[in-house]
Amino acid sequence: MPLIILAHPAFDNSLANKTIIEELQKSDLDIEIMNIYNLYPDYKIDIKSEQEALLRHQSIIFQYPMY
Repeated sequence: MPLIILAHPAFDNSLANKTIIEELQKSDLDIEIMNIYNLYPDYKIDIKSEQEALLRHQSIIFQYPMY
């Protein structure tokens, strides 16, 4: 199962990134999506938890805006 790390600072205002994630969530694909801005609004990242998430998955996809 792939892990998608969503790293968009203004996800609600996004068109492309938001569409991609919403379509993936509606699909029947076996994926895990982690929105790091929702998980860590105070930027205090749980390093151990993130390391464990990386080790659980064989494929890691970084989804972020291109400016």
